[in-house]
Amino acid sequence: MKHLVPFGLKVRLKLVQRHLRDRSTGLSHQFVEFNQLSPEQQKSFQPQITIAQAIYPTSYSESKKHNLAIAIQRVENVLIHPERIFSFWHLIGKPDRSKGYQKGRAILGDELSADVGGGLCQLSGLLYFLSLKAGLIAIERYPHSRDLYTAETRFAPLGSDATVVYGYKDLRIQNNLLFPICFRFNLQDTEITASLCAEQAIPEYRVEFKVEECIGGVKADTIRFANHHQFEIIDSTIYKK
Repeated sequence: MKHLVPFGLKVRLKLVQRHLRDRSTGLSHQFVEFNQLSPEQQKSFQPQITIAQAIYPTSYSESKKHNLAIAIQRVENVLIHPERIFSFWHLIGKPDRSKGYQKGRAILGDELSADVGGGLCQLSGLLYFLSLKAGLIAIERYPHSRDLYTAETRFAPLGSDATVVYGYKDLRIQNNLLFPICFRFNLQDTEITASLCAEQAIPEYRVEFKVEECIGGVKADTIRFANHHQFEIIDSTIYKK
């Protein structure tokens, strides 16, 4: 019977379920709201950790950059206080045409396809990667189910991705530091740079992604090092090939 339910209704039902769950657990009271730093306040929030990734030319690269630019406006310089939770979709909202989003490349049903708002997974992946390097807590994050990239087309290490699907899969990061933080971006024609900014220094953890072939696909272990002798395995995912 599930296939008879219109997709739009499925999304609305998922949103209601999430809203009720977030209220019952108290998470909704911890979400960061859209409250950007003033230009004067931004001066004291300097980049502490920065990651740059390529944007490779494809048939959808222009629409991808267009979509990224719209989404960045909703998350850049938004103040994240200690213990508060950054929710990707809570801030960005539904990526539809009414907000100016275009069709971009997306992974649908384990296959590359085109969907309105496609390309935003590079933004969510950058945010997740920054959280790994800063030691923040990713309380909700989903890897892609399939590795569809080659060595020539890969723009981020396998294991650093974070897929987001409106109503279904969110990226949620909690600020476990003792001071406020914010994200900042620089979107260029062939590159996007993301920075975690703060008024205080943020130690940068070394993060490695151990990738090896396995039965059924490729296994990627995400390892974060506190020092030369202490480390933790943050995630272990098998991607289909």
